[in-house]
Amino acid sequence: MVKAWISAMRLRTLPLSLSGLVLGGAFASLAGVFNGKIFVLSLLTGVLLQILSNFANDYGDAQKGSDGAMRQGPKRAVSSGAITQKQMLRAIVLTVVLTVFCALWLIYSSFGTSLWAWAVFGFLLIASVCAALFYTMGKNPYGYRAQGDFYVFIFFGLAAVAGSYALYGGPLYYMPGFPACAAGFLSVAVLNVNNIRDMKSDAFYGKETLALRLGPEYARYYHVLLIFCAFLCWLVYFLVMLPKVYLLLFFFYLPLVWSAYAVYTSHEVTVLDKQLKITALCTGIFHLIVALALFAAK
Repeated sequence: MVKAWISAMRLRTLPLSLSGLVLGGAFASLAGVFNGKIFVLSLLTGVLLQILSNFANDYGDAQKGSDGAMRQGPKRAVSSGAITQKQMLRAIVLTVVLTVFCALWLIYSSFGTSLWAWAVFGFLLIASVCAALFYTMGKNPYGYRAQGDFYVFIFFGLAAVAGSYALYGGPLYYMPGFPACAAGFLSVAVLNVNNIRDMKSDAFYGKETLALRLGPEYARYYHVLLIFCAFLCWLVYFLVMLPKVYLLLFFFYLPLVWSAYAVYTSHEVTVLDKQLKITALCTGIFHLIVALALFAAK
C-alpha cells in the first residue's frame, strides 16, 4: 500500500515543478532580499500542490476511464485498483488542507497582516488549488478541453518564478518576467510531449488536448516553437540583466534542443516516452544550474 501511495505521488514530477520556485529564490538573492524561511515554505507549498495535482489527475482520469488499456504512460494507482476512489478522495481532501495551511503560513511569513498582499496571494492560492484539482476532476475539466497548456504556463511559469520572487518583497526592477515566461514555455513543452505521445489514447477516450487539436505535424512544430521561445526569453534576460559570461549557461540548454529535434522527427511511442522524461529532466537541471549561478553571483 505504501508503494502504491508513493507511486501515486509521482515524485519524479517534483524536480520540474520545484525548479521554478528555486529560480524565484535565486532572483530574490540577486536582488538582495532572499529569506531562507520563505524559500523553504515556498518549496513545501510547491511540493504539496504538485502532489495534490498528481492525486487529482489519478482520481479524475480513473473516473472518466481515461486510464484504460490504450494509455501509453505508467499505470495509475486508482485505475489499477491499488488505491480505491474513496481512499484517493480522502487523500485529496487531506492534501488540500495541508497545502492551504502551509500557503497561509508562507503568506503571513512574507507579508504579515498586509491586506493587499493577503488579497492578491489569497486569490493566487485559491486559483492554484482549483487548477490542481480541476485539470481532470469535475464534470468539465479544463484538461479535457485543450486548456492545459495555458494553465501550465501560468502556474509553472509566471506564478512559480515571478510569483515566488514577489513573496520576498523584491524591487520591481528585478522582477524576472522573461525567465518566468521561459519557465512557462518549457513546462508547456513537457506537457506537449506527453500529449503527443498520448494522442491515440486521448482521442479514443475523448480527452481533447491542444496537441490533439493541432494534429501530429503541427503539434511537433508547436513543440519546437516552445523550446525556441524559452531560449529567446532567457537570451533577452541574460543580455539585458547579467554579464555576458552568463551566455555560457546556454551550453546546458543544448540537450533541450536535441530533445526537441528527437520529438520533431519521431512518431514512435517509446521514443516520445523517453523524450518526455528527458525534456522534464533537462528543464529542471537547466533551471537549477541557472539558479546556482545566480546564487553564486550574489
